[in-house]
Amino acid sequence: MMRLLNAICLVLLIGGSTPLIADQPAHLIPAPQQVRFASTEAPFVFQKKILRVTAPQNSNFEKHLEFFSNLIERRNMTLTRYQRNASNATIRIQIDNSFGPEQYRIKVTEADISITVSGLKSLSRATATMLQLICQAKNHSIPAQTIDDHPTSDYRNVMIDLGRNPHSLRCLYETIDFLWFYKVDSLHLHLTDDQRFAFPSKHFPKLQSDDRAKISWDEFVQLEQYAVTRGITLIPELEVPGHSTILRQKYPETFGKTTTDLASLPKARAGIKKLLDELIEVFPSSPWIHIGGDEAYGVPEDIQRDLINDLHQYLKSKGKQTLVWEGPSQGKGDNKVHPDVIHINWRTINFPADKMLAAGHRVVNAAWDPLYVVDHYPRTNFSMATPQYIYETLDLYRFAHFNPDIETFANPIRVPDRSNVIGFCMPWWEGREENWHTMMLPRIIPMADVAWNGTNRDLDQFELRQRALEVEREKYFCPIQIDTSLLHIPDDFVFHEKVDVSLSRHSCDEGNIRFTVDGSTPTANSQEYTSKIELNRTTKFRSAIFGSDGEQIGHELRRNFSFVDVAKVNPRNVAFGKPVTSSASSAAPFSIERITDGGVNPLNHYLGYPAMPKPIELTIDLGQPHEIDTVVVHAANNSGSWESYAVQTSLDGTNFETVVDRTEKPESPSVKAAHEFESRSARYVRILTSGNKDYVFDAFSRVTEVEVLEPKK
Repeated sequence: MMRLLNAICLVLLIGGSTPLIADQPAHLIPAPQQVRFASTEAPFVFQKKILRVTAPQNSNFEKHLEFFSNLIERRNMTLTRYQRNASNATIRIQIDNSFGPEQYRIKVTEADISITVSGLKSLSRATATMLQLICQAKNHSIPAQTIDDHPTSDYRNVMIDLGRNPHSLRCLYETIDFLWFYKVDSLHLHLTDDQRFAFPSKHFPKLQSDDRAKISWDEFVQLEQYAVTRGITLIPELEVPGHSTILRQKYPETFGKTTTDLASLPKARAGIKKLLDELIEVFPSSPWIHIGGDEAYGVPEDIQRDLINDLHQYLKSKGKQTLVWEGPSQGKGDNKVHPDVIHINWRTINFPADKMLAAGHRVVNAAWDPLYVVDHYPRTNFSMATPQYIYETLDLYRFAHFNPDIETFANPIRVPDRSNVIGFCMPWWEGREENWHTMMLPRIIPMADVAWNGTNRDLDQFELRQRALEVEREKYFCPIQIDTSLLHIPDDFVFHEKVDVSLSRHSCDEGNIRFTVDGSTPTANSQEYTSKIELNRTTKFRSAIFGSDGEQIGHELRRNFSFVDVAKVNPRNVAFGKPVTSSASSAAPFSIERITDGGVNPLNHYLGYPAMPKPIELTIDLGQPHEIDTVVVHAANNSGSWESYAVQTSLDGTNFETVVDRTEKPESPSVKAAHEFESRSARYVRILTSGNKDYVFDAFSRVTEVEVLEPKK
């Protein structure tokens, strides 16, 4: 691929029918701080027109613009090298040192497009906006306008837990591109925990987990360079002194036998510093190093604080800032954690957010409600808010929890606006890569939008922007288009009997489409796609295009199809397939439609939040009055958990009568509860659920299926 020097030329061949005009702005995420349209000026038109892109001589700019050009090239655009005087440029990139690190300006006129930035991160945010503008351009034109933009919060972060479950390099590369597109600033790699040690230490080689998902030293170095080119910071984490089983098991002679040994022994601290040196070597661009600091059970808090301060001083001497999770309490006198240590506040118990701020700390908001996305180890439960809930409730200065047993569930801590809360962290704890794309990516988008510019929220408008951009993003990054038929719940990819899958190319003319149906990674040797595929079972479908050299082109396509065997549906069940609504928002892959789809798999349930203090109303419309005498409720059950609910019926959808009260714990909780009552006529059946009790977090509803039965004949 050619290299950019002083200029590049893009011949853009984009189709369309309706030009963007001033009253039809492009759908952008995050929403810019300010857009001013020049309604009296003609748009910039690039149909069959050479775009001469000029930028200051800068190796980082050169690498980023090559990445950006390669992206555009995937959409039937021809790129050729162009060398001529910069006065002929149609896209001009210039530096303004007064701009903030991520501040940029895009000015579109009839004659040209000028982009003003302060550096690489700033340029990366501008090119993400440019790609969003270009991919939505109609009739090869962009309206004359000026976009002035910068983030409200500097720290906008997503965390992946590599210490519980592996995530492939390809997944991490895909994630970095996703974060670039939506202007999320950094990716936090939780590299170490009790279950896995994902970092390839040279000093302590026995630490790295022995599994097929190992990432080598050189591969991490390349990943870091890939991220830097896209304006994304990788933040590495070494978790100490808690969550450190592997350190102590593999090298007890260095790290001791207990967490207190690890926190206090001089040789252990020396070993930790060697590991930190390695993290700095592999991730040199990160201004932050995360040292863990939470859940160090059994370690006296004064020792915990002393360890944090010792490691902080060491990292400071290396030019790095220290990040920790909310861990030990504030402490007193010389045993306080140094105020320069940045705290990620996640449950606001040990060290509440308001006290952190009062002690002079900068604080990152990672409050469980609504930021935690948890695929509980070993996949027996899920805790996560819906994208709608995140968009509507996320607040930089609000700290709340999903757990009703914690004070901040009912009484969130609210700290003063404009206090030293520097941004957000959205963690993906304990998750599996197979669930990453469906559970995490849709939730990152509202966080990205609100964290950048959280003013004037409009849910309908946001969802319109999100739908439009996700279609376009996939076209750029994944060259495969998927079409399906016979889906019962399209958003959740639920089907009955069978589903037909057709694949085509967005724009890539070279290579072969390969696919797998067992969840394995597609390779150049996987089955080649030649015609429509019929699926008749639950399938983890993955597909990618491979060139003649065997290298993958773009990102792969992933879909998790869920089969429901309708042959097992009770013929008396008049609720099967009927429309259902929820008073709380729902989202794939746990949509409200799950409760009438005929499936009773305990992992394929509705996930509703919050079911406390007010119950969630789940209302099934039977379409017409039916004579019924039984309602069967299936709900996820783990370790004796049970769904607390009442059942009501109605003829008109307004006046409901309670026929079942299961708000108290039954003697023998089960996943299936059949409730019989005197036969009655009803069109509407409503479940008033107060959540799934006695397992993890009681405020989540996990109803799997509701059967409404006609009397036996």
